[in-house]
Amino acid sequence: MDTKTFLRKVHKRIFERGLGKLFYQEQKDFLNDKGLMKYVVRYINQKITESGHSAPWVYTKQECLDFWRSIDNKHSSTGNRPEAYAKKAADIIGFLHNFWSPQVKYDDSILELGCNCGSNLHWLHKMGYKNLSGMEINPEAVEQAYISFPGMKGAVNISLGSIEELLPKMPSKSVDAIFTMGVSMHIHPSDNFLFREMRRVARKHICTMEPESANSNYVFARNYRRVFRRLGCHQLKSSMITKEAFPKVNYEGCVARLFLSAGE
Repeated sequence: MDTKTFLRKVHKRIFERGLGKLFYQEQKDFLNDKGLMKYVVRYINQKITESGHSAPWVYTKQECLDFWRSIDNKHSSTGNRPEAYAKKAADIIGFLHNFWSPQVKYDDSILELGCNCGSNLHWLHKMGYKNLSGMEINPEAVEQAYISFPGMKGAVNISLGSIEELLPKMPSKSVDAIFTMGVSMHIHPSDNFLFREMRRVARKHICTMEPESANSNYVFARNYRRVFRRLGCHQLKSSMITKEAFPKVNYEGCVARLFLSAGE
């Protein structure tokens, strides 16, 4: 074990026993905690991430990439397995459709970043969206897509590779809309340039549906309104997903935001 790795492990152990109890925040804990401190901690976490910095006790960029690339159906935790994502209910896509309408249209070209096994794209396709594509780092997830949703084959194109690798290769203004759902939160702070790439590639709209307070080893808190406003994008609408407002949508605590892209 090299010195850098050893020091990271020491820092992580110290952090988890002390400040980690404060700065590591699950989204549900944030929603249930009514104290002022949660807002202070959220702001600090967001500002650190948005500035492109990360603490030595969280995953490095490479550790994040390796983690998501290695998820499989046999050895990974149940919730992260591609076959589990394939069973995702359609309710969240019904919400997405209602949220981004009428700006995002059925015949718009739409790209999902981090599409996993393609369940979101499957339901959008079933709803009548005609020009869909995705990017996914995990080979087993891409394989699962065409096992679970054979109707997507030939209709929905999923590119295998990391967003960091694939998105910069796309031509400017080459799709009408880009969206992420529980994926931007995993983008490492050192890869914040990807948000500028989203703006560059999206001709019309960018939509994020992300937790903005949660912060842990591979979850990074950001205020996406602030992130995209700095890039010249205009927020058209936003909605906080709560159990009370959307009881059938299992994305409690996520914030849906739709931006008008200022793609170059």
